[in-house]
Amino acid sequence: MKFNDEISLGFIYIGTLIGAGFASGQEIMSFFTIYGKGGLLGIIVVSVFFFILGYFILSESLKHQSKCVRDILLSLAGERLMLLFDIMIDIFCLAGYCIMVAGCGAVLEESMNLHYMPMVILFNIGMVLALKQGMSTLAGLNKILVSIILIITLLIGLTCLKERPNVLSDLKILPVKRGWFISALVYVSYNITLALVVLASLGTYTRRIRAAIGAAVFGVMGLFMMAITMWLITTVNFPSLARVQIPLLWVARRQGQLLYIASIAILLSAMTTTALSLGFSFAQGLSRRYDFRYSDALNFLLLGIPFAGYGFAGLISKIYPLFGFIGIFFGILLILRRFLIIKIE
Repeated sequence: MKFNDEISLGFIYIGTLIGAGFASGQEIMSFFTIYGKGGLLGIIVVSVFFFILGYFILSESLKHQSKCVRDILLSLAGERLMLLFDIMIDIFCLAGYCIMVAGCGAVLEESMNLHYMPMVILFNIGMVLALKQGMSTLAGLNKILVSIILIITLLIGLTCLKERPNVLSDLKILPVKRGWFISALVYVSYNITLALVVLASLGTYTRRIRAAIGAAVFGVMGLFMMAITMWLITTVNFPSLARVQIPLLWVARRQGQLLYIASIAILLSAMTTTALSLGFSFAQGLSRRYDFRYSDALNFLLLGIPFAGYGFAGLISKIYPLFGFIGIFFGILLILRRFLIIKIE
């Protein structure tokens, strides 16, 4: 296929950013839905930023044939500061991986009454075995799982419209609430660290630097479609979702058992794609810096089993605030790097 590289990298980009919060509808509701029609403007702003930053990071990665963040940030940060970044990134990847694995266990426990720890162990071992097959398996699994997420999300969105055919006219009078722009910027900073870490590990996927722009376009289009659909789902049901932890499951349950089971598949697929991306980046970074074999570095992901014992909610409350701080820090570095390159040239 002519654009196979662009599509594969675009699917990985989508799969990386669609974690448990996005797929559950909670992130969309918290960052966008509460601002009325301003939330739509926020999604557009976020999409523009994700395109620019995704293209820039990926083009730098392909240009340097990078295997980790060190390969593209070392010249900017210097060896001493880069050592700190390396430690922070390792913690970030392993912690994020643990959160996604714990999330898979929590979803299965709450929705199907399966035992939490056995599910965590099975998911952990399964993902390590899958990642041992290399980057092509990562791309292939993202194509399958992201496609599942997109199709089912659109289906639930269409069902919501069918139930309330007049909702589009109601949305026309929806107010634009203040604060939507700042919320959009926070959302970008919250997620850019994840994009940086994962995309920086994909530099050897292809030598076609031009694939970066196609991948960024494809990835952002997929993210935009899902974000708009999730905004519509949560806006239509907003009064009833005020105290709901997982909006998508609540909406899907009302639409029948089949869509409820499908929504569970969305959550599991979303957490799996993010876990695969973080696990791959973690192993790539270790193998690059410490001369481990990639397959041996993957075994460190089994540390996710005991850490998952803290529980999904417990890990999120302790780790996610740190993600936001790191995201802002890396975002500033990317801007500085861009200006420095322009000045030098």
